[in-house]
Amino acid sequence: MSPLINFSTFKLLSSSMRFHAPREILLEIGILAKIPEVLRNLGIAVGDNVLVVIDPVVMNQEYFKSAERSMREAGYEIELYTDIEYEPSVDCARRLATHARKTSPKAVVGIGGGSTLDLAKVAAISVDNPSKDVEEFIGFDKVPRRITPLILSPSTSGTGSEATRHIVLTKGSAKTGIASRCLLPDVALIDPVLTYTMPPRLTAGAGLDALSHAVEAMISADSNPITDLLALQAIHLVFGYLRRAYLNGRDVEARYFMSLAATAAGMSFSSAKVLLGHNISQTFGPRYKVHHGIACGMALPYIMEFYLPATPEKFAAMADAIGVGAGARGIYEKAEGAIMEVWRLLEGLEIPLSLKEIGVSKSDLDELAERSVKDWPRPNSPVELTKDRVLKVYESMYDGRLKMGAK
Repeated sequence: MSPLINFSTFKLLSSSMRFHAPREILLEIGILAKIPEVLRNLGIAVGDNVLVVIDPVVMNQEYFKSAERSMREAGYEIELYTDIEYEPSVDCARRLATHARKTSPKAVVGIGGGSTLDLAKVAAISVDNPSKDVEEFIGFDKVPRRITPLILSPSTSGTGSEATRHIVLTKGSAKTGIASRCLLPDVALIDPVLTYTMPPRLTAGAGLDALSHAVEAMISADSNPITDLLALQAIHLVFGYLRRAYLNGRDVEARYFMSLAATAAGMSFSSAKVLLGHNISQTFGPRYKVHHGIACGMALPYIMEFYLPATPEKFAAMADAIGVGAGARGIYEKAEGAIMEVWRLLEGLEIPLSLKEIGVSKSDLDELAERSVKDWPRPNSPVELTKDRVLKVYESMYDGRLKMGAK
């Protein structure tokens, strides 16, 4: 049987291969009710205090109230922390760090979307590094240690934060981040039930975030056979189930497999890293108040076209995962089929396909391109990112036209 991707033998033999993942991943419908068992398995004793960093919306849902009762009945001292911001600021993270250090929890549990899970990571590393300000963690591998057990349970199926070594924070109008192995949770507790109440727009945005993670991880120069396998599985699942979850939030099968897709994509990009699509989405998204996942989705077909000449074999593998291109005449035609399917998915999810549609001025493109290159260096990009090259991508996005003629 031939491999999905013909990896360069030289690349495999001459470069190191790293893969980062949580210690344990538990995926099961209704598993949040078993959280006392998870705490016990981590050595958290009856009577110990547990800090639960939780999205206020999730806190009011019955499925969480039931889990909270089970934790209290098991003898744990539970404190709920709800000072959560969407795309949290450094100041928001600093407030939580101060609080966590005062209470010194024996374990931290994060339940919510990506912002909530990222803040739970902040709480855990702040307890174990009491002399460090949050800003001192910003960058790569600047977290000295993490001992406090960390459990993360996502309420959306998109960010993959439950499986990554990353935290994203905002500082002023820009985004910044923390990357460290210390941020990987002890347990990723994935209960698809938490995603059932996601409205259609959030379902679409979260799913496109997961798809962007997988596609960009595949293209990345830091990808490897493990990250590619996870990315391809995530891509296959998104195309199989995102439309269904968008149309019917109570489709249990669709919610289950979208949860799996998000976690698989998270593990993939946690090691391989993301690319130009996230540069662009993290630049125009906050400025024009576009949800991160929607912004990623908007950028995706354009950055795929940008990277196509560098890694056509990766795009052909994506086409296989999606289930298109069987009759294509050559690798490029097959690869273009994958890009076209992403475009069609965006149309089906009613996502804007041009920057004009969301009120971006053409005069802003030059600055957006410059910031996209300057603020987010990507040494893992297989195409060198220059302002002129990125500006051309923005110009295509502004008009809503792929050079290959999607419209």
